[in-house]
Amino acid sequence: MEIKVLIDVEVNSHKERVKYVLRNFSLAYKVDLIFVDSLDEVSSDDLLLLYGKDFKRGDNVIFIKRSEQAVEIFERGKAYDEVYDIATIHFVNLSPPLVPENLEGFSLPIFFKAGEPVFEFEDVCVINFDLPSCAFYFLSSWDERVKNRRDSLGRFPDEENLLVKLGVASFPVVNFYFYILKFLIERKGLIISERKWEGKDFAVCLTHDVDVLKKWSAFGIYNEVMNKFIMGREDIQERRERFAKFLYLFSKGFDPYREGMKKILEFEKSFGIKSTFFLKSGGKSRYDARYKWDKFMNDFVNELINSNFEIGLHPSFDSFDKVELMEEEKMRLENFTGLKIQGVRQHYLRYDFGKTPLIHSELGFKYDSTLGFNLRYGFRCGYMFPYKIYDVWNNVELGIYEIPIVFMDSVYQYGRSSAEVGDILSEILKLVKVAKCFGGVITVLFHNSVYDEFDFKGWDFIYEEFVKFALNEGAFVGSCSEVLGLFENE
Repeated sequence: MEIKVLIDVEVNSHKERVKYVLRNFSLAYKVDLIFVDSLDEVSSDDLLLLYGKDFKRGDNVIFIKRSEQAVEIFERGKAYDEVYDIATIHFVNLSPPLVPENLEGFSLPIFFKAGEPVFEFEDVCVINFDLPSCAFYFLSSWDERVKNRRDSLGRFPDEENLLVKLGVASFPVVNFYFYILKFLIERKGLIISERKWEGKDFAVCLTHDVDVLKKWSAFGIYNEVMNKFIMGREDIQERRERFAKFLYLFSKGFDPYREGMKKILEFEKSFGIKSTFFLKSGGKSRYDARYKWDKFMNDFVNELINSNFEIGLHPSFDSFDKVELMEEEKMRLENFTGLKIQGVRQHYLRYDFGKTPLIHSELGFKYDSTLGFNLRYGFRCGYMFPYKIYDVWNNVELGIYEIPIVFMDSVYQYGRSSAEVGDILSEILKLVKVAKCFGGVITVLFHNSVYDEFDFKGWDFIYEEFVKFALNEGAFVGSCSEVLGLFENE
């Protein structure tokens, strides 16, 4: 049985949006979809997925009702909450088989409604809300395209994301939409196999940004003496003990950030897993710490290469909208490592949808892994599979994949959170369980500061326990390139 798809909409730009969403659905579940232009191309033996306004009854038809409201929103280039009150968004409590059993009771946000009831699947299969448009809204990061609000660093504020406003950012909402569509297709007799990752149930992209190569730089020493010891707010005895420890380790040539890099590598090798290290090769702003490519760095990079770990580019603070600057930094890192650099993650997660992905594509990167929240964990794009960035203004799919960040340690650090170690670990383990439910991918970021007992105590425990838990739950844990390769080929 073949699945034919007929998109009945006169606005060509919207037709391309729907195709983009359904292509991502087909990649997530490895389902072949055949797009047709008329019912004449559909036989009685075919399963028809019909998106449009007018319902066609049939045993082999799944009808998704089109919302004129959705077409208007996208064509006008407006955010949903700029035009409508978000109170108009309905929440539907889902039960299996419309949702994985372990997520029973999840309240799915439904907007762009086009009829009642929301689902019909007894005599006919009908979805009375514009599922592809809902998925496109999040998958395209539509809010970030049309809203002008930015924080002090030029980034899109987390709180302006519609998923955050609806309180569902910690769940991959687009995957819930896709799961419903998968269920309806299977109800019509076509079995869809769960995706596997080298035989594993789900995947974890394990990544590390090396923002600062040395804790005891000139600034680090000044900070330790003046801010932590002389001007510190802690009890004098605590400050004395910390200062004594600093003097001892510094005199021995022990730097927590460099030792952290070695410990991360040793720990992951002990489990037979690999990760991606995003390294810098430039930067002159006050937000960039300069590397010293000394013997330690040469030896460390050689060990990464010899152990088949991945090295990606972590461009400088100012590079996200400057093609020449990023190209220079990419070439410098490639010359230093002797590698063709495939992946990139922007420093401070600075990203401009109108420029950054176009630069990445022009410079030949295969994937980016920047799109995560700045101040919380969760699914900024509502999705937990790699996907290609969509140019919403030209209505074309770009060549660059996005592998979104779901969790990064710095969200909780630098005084941003008072959460205890156990609570943080509990939150990240929940993400593992959600990924397992959908057979998806979560990307996590642990900096090379996780073994720093001075300022990041307990993060070594969180990092190590997370890795062990993911492996015990049946995850494939690997680098971004490894996971992307499995996504494309397995």
